[in-house]
Amino acid sequence: MTNSQPINEINVKLNDFGTQLEQLGDELDLLRTIQDANRRELRFTSQSLARLERIVTQIADTVRLQGSAAEADREQVAVDRQQTAIDRQTFQTEIRHIWEYLSSQNRNGALQ
Repeated sequence: MTNSQPINEINVKLNDFGTQLEQLGDELDLLRTIQDANRRELRFTSQSLARLERIVTQIADTVRLQGSAAEADREQVAVDRQQTAIDRQTFQTEIRHIWEYLSSQNRNGALQ
């Protein structure tokens, strides 16, 4: 029996090592699965970030274009206001000339 006891202990230890190796294998499989999921998530996040960067660039371009258009509109409004002031002055002058003409005609008795 003496010889069989060390052999039994060796067999038990080998079985324990085998069980531990199986557990390590399972843990490695789980780690690989987690690593694959992390890679997929990182790829998805990178793609999302790239899309977001493109959208932000497009928005910035749009804002710049709208700013330029708004500035052009402000300049046109200023020109239109200036032209309106000139037209108003011209109309007032013409009305004054007509009024003076009619007044002078009325004094001369030409209009009744």
